[in-house]
Amino acid sequence: MKSAVEQARMASVRACPHCGSVRFVKDGHANGRQRFRCRETGCARTFNALTGTPLARLHMPEKHLENARLMAAGLSVRVTAERLGVSVPTAFKWRHRFLQAPLNQQPGTLSGLVETDETYILESFKGQRGGLPRPPKKRGTPGRTRGLGPDQIPVLVAREREMKGTLTARIPTRSAASIAPVLAGRVVPDAVLVSDSAKAYRKVAKALNVSLMQVPANAKHKTQGTLHINNANAYCSRLDGWLDRFHGVATKNIPNYLAWHRIIDREGNGLSAKRFLEAAIG
Repeated sequence: MKSAVEQARMASVRACPHCGSVRFVKDGHANGRQRFRCRETGCARTFNALTGTPLARLHMPEKHLENARLMAAGLSVRVTAERLGVSVPTAFKWRHRFLQAPLNQQPGTLSGLVETDETYILESFKGQRGGLPRPPKKRGTPGRTRGLGPDQIPVLVAREREMKGTLTARIPTRSAASIAPVLAGRVVPDAVLVSDSAKAYRKVAKALNVSLMQVPANAKHKTQGTLHINNANAYCSRLDGWLDRFHGVATKNIPNYLAWHRIIDREGNGLSAKRFLEAAIG
């Protein structure tokens, strides 16, 4: 049985995913799927409509649209597994395969007033059974140190004030050396960075050769005309609140969850299962 996404992609097959040649022919069916064979000399490999996408080789394609609907709703992996009638490991595998393409779906450019801020996610080795750098702990246990200790993983948020394009990325530290490479090539030359009073952003602005506006530290009123980072702060708040439902996410999977939230936040209530599935294929 063809999945909805496979039917949609059948008409978009334009080239061999292995070599890029447009010389290919239909070559029978396998597991109910139309296959194609490349006729390019030196290739001659077969493929189907999903080859080369994150959903390639996943079983039960008839359930992929429903999985996308549940992911669009932001449901937990256990609830997803129960509703799909699959095992928890299968639901978990599907979740992260569906998030492979959105990982790279960041805004190409950031222009105008670009607000920047950071939020922090507690380090977690959730799901890891061995080789931990510290003794295992129960869910909900606070960090090893108070405040922004070494077990708090920084996440950079850069958000356009007008167009509302949003970049999110896990960074090693809250330093210019970590922030500048993430923003390089994305913040346009005539953009203006708007940040808190952290010294790192002065170095970032200099490295990117863009203007900088900083909200004064300890200001009684953090909003002073255009001098604020309310949009970035609000996004951080929404991200933190959305992540709470997962009761901690493995640090190695933080980029996947950031990509997932970008889709949900960008599309809002209009996010459909089909739209989420299209994002998952890339």
